Amino acid sequence: MTEPTPPCDGPGGELLAGRSSAGRAPAGASTLARHISRVAAVFDAAPIGVGIWSTTGELLHANPVLCDLLVPPPGGLTGAPITAFLVPERAAGAERLLHELASGARNAVECDLLGRRPDGSPLWVRAQVTAVYGPGARPAYLLSQVFHFTDTRLADAADRMAEEAPVMLWLTDAHGIPRVGNRESYAFLGEPPVGGDLSRGLFEHLHPEDLRTGLELLAERVEARESLEFVARSRRHDGAWRWLRHIARPRFGPSGEFEGYVGVTLDVTELEALRRELAETNQLFRAVIDAGPVAVARLDRRGRITYLNARWAELLDDPELRLLGARWQRLLPPDQVRDIVERGLASAEDGEAFTLRVRTDSLTGMLADPAAPDPGSRFWVELHVAPVRDDEGRPDGWVATLTDVTAEIAAGSRADQLARVLDAGSDLLMITGRNGAITYVNDAARRALGVDSAGAGAPPRYLMDVLDPESDRLFHEVVEPALVAGGIWRGELTFRSVTGVDIPVSAVFVAHAGDAGRIESISAVARDISDLKAAQSQMLHAATHDYLTGLPNRLLLYDRLEQALARYRRYGQPVALLFLDLDRFKPVNDQMGHQVGDAVLVEVADRIHRAVRETDTAARVGGDEFAVLVEGIADPHTLTALATRLRDSISSPVRLAQVTAQVGVSIGLVVVDDDNADADTLMALADSAMYRAKASGRGGIVSWSREPGS
Repeated sequence: MTEPTPPCDGPGGELLAGRSSAGRAPAGASTLARHISRVAAVFDAAPIGVGIWSTTGELLHANPVLCDLLVPPPGGLTGAPITAFLVPERAAGAERLLHELASGARNAVECDLLGRRPDGSPLWVRAQVTAVYGPGARPAYLLSQVFHFTDTRLADAADRMAEEAPVMLWLTDAHGIPRVGNRESYAFLGEPPVGGDLSRGLFEHLHPEDLRTGLELLAERVEARESLEFVARSRRHDGAWRWLRHIARPRFGPSGEFEGYVGVTLDVTELEALRRELAETNQLFRAVIDAGPVAVARLDRRGRITYLNARWAELLDDPELRLLGARWQRLLPPDQVRDIVERGLASAEDGEAFTLRVRTDSLTGMLADPAAPDPGSRFWVELHVAPVRDDEGRPDGWVATLTDVTAEIAAGSRADQLARVLDAGSDLLMITGRNGAITYVNDAARRALGVDSAGAGAPPRYLMDVLDPESDRLFHEVVEPALVAGGIWRGELTFRSVTGVDIPVSAVFVAHAGDAGRIESISAVARDISDLKAAQSQMLHAATHDYLTGLPNRLLLYDRLEQALARYRRYGQPVALLFLDLDRFKPVNDQMGHQVGDAVLVEVADRIHRAVRETDTAARVGGDEFAVLVEGIADPHTLTALATRLRDSISSPVRLAQVTAQVGVSIGLVVVDDDNADADTLMALADSAMYRAKASGRGGIVSWSREPGS
C-alpha cells in the first residue's frame, strides 16, 4: 500500500518515513511509520479532529479536520511539540499526565488544545489522548481525538461557580436521597467533600417536629415526579438547629426517565425568626382591633368615613354602624369642627398625627334629626388622627381612633397600624352580615370587584354577587357547612367582578358568632392567584406538548389514547392509530443543518394537523416520528385514504427562505379490536406496521393485520 502524504505542511513529515525531527531513525521506526500510515489513512476521512503523536509528544500526523482546527506554530504543525497547543496555565500539569501516558502509567488523559474558529479567533477545545500499544506491550504512539469543538473553560467556570457557591447545591438519586453536593453542602454536615455521606444530614437529620412532615412531602413529590419545596430545621455539624429552605426540581434522562432532583438549600434561620416575629405582631394587631376598647375609623381624603370597627357601635350607641359612609362632622359640635378641620389639613400637609379631646354624642335620634341630638347622650373621648399616604406619598385620608377618656385605654398606635394594613393591603378583604350583605370591602376588593360596602351610597351587594356560578354552588355545599362546624374554611374559588371578569383566588372564610352561638358575620380574605393559575396552565402545556412543533407529545397522546380505548370498551367507539416515520430526513439534517431540519419538522407538523380532523389527535412522539389518533372511523378504505392524504401532503417539497427540502413518510396503521385494546399494545402494533412499510421501500402504507393462527 502506498503511504499517504501528510495532510499538513511543515517540518516533521519525515517522521512518517522513519526519521525523528532530530534526524535520528528510532528503533523500529520503519515498522511504526507503516503502522501509522495505515491508521492515518483511516482517520483522514473521519469528521473529528484526530492527531497522531510520538511518545515524546511530537505531532506525527494530523488529519484534515485537526489541521483546520489547530493554530500552527511558527515551524508548522507536523513535528510540533504538544506543549505548543496546551493551555498555558495548565501546561505543567498536562505535561506530567502525558508523560505518565507515554510511560504506560495511564491509558488516557484529557487536555485543552488551542484551536481556531472559522473566522480565525482562538478557540480552546477538549482533546482525549490515548496511548496505542505496540508489540512490546509498551506505548508505541499517542492518539488524540477532538469530538466537541466547544470552549471547555466555560464548563470549568460553571463547575467552579457551583462548587464555590455560598449555598448548598446537591443532586439526588431517583429515590430523592442526596448523593452529590457542592463544598457548602458537605461543610454544613461536617463531612469531607471526598468520601463524605451527604444523605445523612439534609433530609434524614431533620428536627423531630419536622421529620415526619418533611419525609412524607419528599416521598409524595418523588412519587409524583414533581418539584419540591419546604422549610424545616436540620442539625448543623456543630449541633445547632438551623432553618433550611429546600428547593428542588426534577431531572430526567435523555429517554425521559426520572433520575432524581437537582436542588438548592438556603439557610433561612434569620429570615424565619423575622417571619415568626411578624406573624406574632400581626396576630397581636388583630387581637387589639377585635377585642380592644378602641374605636377605629378610616376617613378618605374628603373626610367621609369608610371604615368603622365594632367599638363605634358601643361608644355611639349605633349597633348597625349607620355612621359608615357619613361625614364625621355630624358627631361634633360646630365649634369643635373648625379646629379639627384645620389640624387635619395641617397633618395631611406635614404628615404629623395629632391628638385632642373632643365632645361627641350618641347617634340615637341624631341621624333621624341631626339638628336635635339627645343631650343626655353626650360624652368625652380622646381623638387621635393620623394622616394616610398612598404608595406615591400623596395624602389619602386619615385614620382616627376614639378612646373613652374615663377608661384611659391607649392602644391607638397598634390599631392605627392594623387599620393601615387592612385598607392598604393587596389582598381582597370583605365582611358580610348574617344575610350575606357586604358590610365592608377594602380598597383592593373595591378595585378588583367593583363593589362597595353597605351604606356607602351604592346599592346593597351580597357575597353571592361576587361569586361565579360554580363557586356559588361550592359556597352553599361546602363552605357554609364548614363554617357552621368549625368556624373557618380555606380553599380556592373564583370571584366575579360586576363587569364579568373572573378572578381565581385563594381564600379564607372565618365565621364570627354572637353570644348565642349563631353566626353574625363572615370575614373573607382572598388573594388573587391569576398569575399562579396562568403559570400552572403554561407548565401543563409545556409538559404535554412538543416544544418545537406545538403538537401533543407522547405523554398527552397516551392520555388521549387511554380515554379513547375506554370509550371503545364501553360504547364500541372505533379507534385507529397511525404511526408516521419520515423518510430521507437525516440527509436534510446532516447536509442542510439542524435549523433547516427543525423548520421541516414544523412544516410537516402543520401539514399533518391540516390533514386530520379537529377531533383527531396529531402528536410528535420522537425526533422524526409522528402519530395520529382517530376515533369514530371503522371503514378501512376511509382510514387508508387518510393515510394516503397524509403521505401525499408530507411528501410535497418544503420551500424555505434559502433552500427547498423534500422528505417522505412511511405509515403504519392499526385498528383496535378486543385483543389489542390497550395503549402499549396498540403503539407497538402501529410501530411494527410502520417498520414493515419502511422495509417495503419507504413511502409505503401498511395496515397491521393478525397473521393466520396468531
